[in-house]
Amino acid sequence: MSELTPYPVAALAGVDPMIFRHQILQTMALQYFNFMRGSEEEFTMGHAFEAAHATWGTDWPDDPEPRTLEAAIAVCQDDLAYWGEE
Repeated sequence: MSELTPYPVAALAGVDPMIFRHQILQTMALQYFNFMRGSEEEFTMGHAFEAAHATWGTDWPDDPEPRTLEAAIAVCQDDLAYWGEE
């Protein structure tokens, strides 16, 4: 796995920030994977994680600091709205 940009995350009390960061990435990857489900294009969970990592490394509109699960879902939905236009 590539190095992630170390944006701070809003981890829940008692949850290691690194674990929470990976939970956010997993949620983002599932957003991409579910969007592509049933597509004629081959799109694996590996591709979904690549998309999540690419999105993680960008500046998000209204980027919260620390990053939250809700903001991650919102940025994925914005991305997927763009994907749907193509």
